[in-house]
Formats: sequence, C-alpha cells, structure tokens
Amino acid sequence: MTTIALLGFTDSDSDRLAAGVGALDSSLELTKLSNDISKEELASDANGVIVWAAGTGLGGPSGPVHAAADAGVPVVVVMPTVSLNGVAADRAEIEVCFLPCTPEEVLLRLNTVISQSVETESISLIVHGHLVIDSDRYEVTLRGRKVDLTYKEYELLKYLASNPERVFSREALLRSVWEYDYFGGTRTVDVHIRRLRSKIDDVTHHFIETQWNVGYRFRSPGTGD
Repeated sequence: MTTIALLGFTDSDSDRLAAGVGALDSSLELTKLSNDISKEELASDANGVIVWAAGTGLGGPSGPVHAAADAGVPVVVVMPTVSLNGVAADRAEIEVCFLPCTPEEVLLRLNTVISQSVETESISLIVHGHLVIDSDRYEVTLRGRKVDLTYKEYELLKYLASNPERVFSREALLRSVWEYDYFGGTRTVDVHIRRLRSKIDDVTHHFIETQWNVGYRFRSPGTGD
C-alpha cells in the first residue's frame, strides 16, 4: 500500500475528492492528518501528500505544502482559485491543481510527482550488491551497516564506483578527486585505497582491484573477468 496523507480535508467537497481518488486506485491508503504535522513525521509516515488548500486555515497552504516538500515527500495541492497563495510551484516535489478539478487529474498529478521523486532518489544512490553510496547524505552502507569514511575516502570510492570496470591511473585519480588540494604525489592515492579496502572489502568480494603498472578499478559484484 502507498500511504497518502490528506491535509486540510475537513469538508464534504474535500471528502468527495478523496473518495474519488481512492476509488480510482485501491493501492492508496488515504489518511487524514493534522495540518500542523511536522516534516519529520511526514517523512516517516507518508509516501505522498494531498493538501486541500481551503482547509488549511488562515495561514494558507504554504506551510504544510512546503513542510512536505522539505521532507522530500511528493505533494499535490488543490487550490480553490487560480492563485498560488505562497506555494512555490516550481519545486520538483510540488504539483498544483486548481478547482474545479477531477479525482482523475489529482491522481495523475500525484502519480507524476511520486514517479519524479523515485527517479531523483534512484539517481542519488549508487548500488553495487550490498554496497550502497547515498550521494544526498554522503553516506556509505555495506550490508545495511554504515561505513565510516573520511571525506576524501568517500569521494574516491564514489568516483570509482560511478565508473565500474574503468581503470584509472593514480595521476588521473589525483586530478579528478584531489584536484589541486593534495600533497605527497601518487602515494596519496595508494594510502587512501588501502584504507578503503580495509573498510569495505571482505572475504566475499574485493571492490577495488589493482591493475598492475596502471592504477585501480572498481569491480562490481557479479561482474565477470
């Protein structure tokens, strides 16, 4: 089930719209929530949000809409008039409908903004087997456990993992990862590779391989020779 939070749904017109959306897609779990719900709660409890602007009170829809967007939750706001009323409609997380609108339009916009969110999330993740690099959070996990890396170790791993099977010379890695902010020559790369291996390699897989007399490459799990 996909949980959709309903904010501002306090009258019969909004209830009819929600019922229509639910009838069109039985996989949606539509749940009414308070307008002052925190963005942390939205992030953990909802896969999407529909805001009925007329029911958001004197403060208008901007607060709950942007709270959802700031939490990374896709949101559709249904406006009573052709006015954005403080809503930043240019944000990728936000879709706007103006009354009169049908449940079909609301559902279409909801599916659109959710799919865009999924595509954005997938782009930010680099996944190789049990190794996951989250570019948004600057985090690396291996078998679900966080790997503690320095900034340069993270940047080096991300660069190699973004180009699996490609062999990079030490000089190329220095130019791409360190740019002009390094000392110690190519030995700096060797030291960081050794530290990375000690943190992410195990008996089942060696992610970073040495290409003798050339440099290093990232080997994704399941890749043949």
